[in-house]
Amino acid sequence: MRKTIYDIITHPAPPGRLRRYLPQLLLLALALSSLGLLRLICTRRGWADWLIAHVTTPLKQVAGRLFGLLPFSAAEVLWTAGVLALLIFLLRSLWVIGLGVAHRLQGRPAHPLRSLLRRALALLAAGLLVYAGYTFTWGVNYYGATFSERSGLEGRATTDEELFQLTAAFAVRCSELAGQVERNGDGQFCEGDLFARSEGLYSSLYDEFPFLERAEVRAKPMFYSRLMSALGFTGFYFPFTGESMVNVDAPAVLVPATILHELAHQKNVALEDECNFLAIVAGLKSDDIAFQYSSALMGYIHLGNALYSADTSLWREAYALLGEQARADLMENNAYWAQFDSPVEEAVEAAATNIYSGFAQSFGQEDVMHSYGACVDLLAAYYLPEEG
Repeated sequence: MRKTIYDIITHPAPPGRLRRYLPQLLLLALALSSLGLLRLICTRRGWADWLIAHVTTPLKQVAGRLFGLLPFSAAEVLWTAGVLALLIFLLRSLWVIGLGVAHRLQGRPAHPLRSLLRRALALLAAGLLVYAGYTFTWGVNYYGATFSERSGLEGRATTDEELFQLTAAFAVRCSELAGQVERNGDGQFCEGDLFARSEGLYSSLYDEFPFLERAEVRAKPMFYSRLMSALGFTGFYFPFTGESMVNVDAPAVLVPATILHELAHQKNVALEDECNFLAIVAGLKSDDIAFQYSSALMGYIHLGNALYSADTSLWREAYALLGEQARADLMENNAYWAQFDSPVEEAVEAAATNIYSGFAQSFGQEDVMHSYGACVDLLAAYYLPEEG
């Protein structure tokens, strides 16, 4: 009687038959044991902090320096190679399995189900090994001390009036800086090589937050920027190569702030809202007008969105303080992202968001793609005087 794939999986074969799957089973055992060990480490804050400080951070810094010498993104080369390898693997698997089925129908000796099982085990093991590697290089950061815990700066709630005052202050600052940045003939933000100017931008924060001080690797523009826009991403930190990458297809006005955001990830700040907070504060304290303006605009966007949800009349008052150039920059940014609102593109972005959120939730992070509101609480704690 012929066995089905269900029979093969649910009824272990004798030891002699197991040898056919030994390489795949060994890889699977290695992946599962690695994940188990990492999960055990993550259950203890002290262990996670030690691993971050003494193992993963030095490794990422070395990788970042090495791959930083390349004029292109090594991460995107690896992504491309990975996708191509997966496609070749799947196509070859379909060919081998189809050939086996054809031989079986012709009465010739063939075992397509064995081939299917071996390939499925190999693919599962490879996926788990990549996941284990990501957990080791980056996922463990979600279990270590956060920026707020290390700095002692805890976000605080605000009244609607306090939120209005802070939003209005950022609107005024945006208006002051908007006319000082370089613009093209159409009035659009058009600065020079922002990536070459991104080194040392966090140095103004080292006295206040000394744990942030470490060598940075210059961020790189993404080749797949347009694709990243369709997926809803403005930047990405790839821990395997230690590279920070920025979407340069999106409007240039927010590229400087995005560079600062991705550099914050190099400093082991894992939470998105904390990276946004640091990007805003570091940019505003820099000597580069382009980074000052971009960070001020990012701060206004977060504060303005929060204020709009709290009190639309106060939001209108704050928005009225924005100059025409700042408003034009905001409209350009909104128009750019609106082009990805078609049903197909929305579905693609939603799928990418769900995958990314599910991935982050596996490290205990809830609703990671929508956690940016906490940035407002940190800005309030940092810029607003304490009551009483």
